Amino acid sequence: MTLGVGEVKGSGYGVEFDEYVVPVRGFLLRKGKLAGIYVKEGLIPVTEELPVEVHKAIVKGQVKKEVTVREIRYGEEDVIEVLIEADYQSWTIFTTS
Repeated sequence: MTLGVGEVKGSGYGVEFDEYVVPVRGFLLRKGKLAGIYVKEGLIPVTEELPVEVHKAIVKGQVKKEVTVREIRYGEEDVIEVLIEADYQSWTIFTTS
């Protein structure tokens, strides 16, 4: 998968990962809660439960207009995590398993 603008490779901890910064085109809200994030490649659904403060920050426009995508390799398994930054904290919004 080739996404994003910036890239970080490797960790030095025995688990390999690649990290990308992807610009956000918009947010999908349902009843005041984040349901998805629009990026150039499509829509990233929100699969994780987020605190109320994160939803409020998105509605107020107080979040970064970028998400971080991590491709983590645990041996033969690959996991993709998508994180958003709100109120100077990172929150996982999507995870594959």
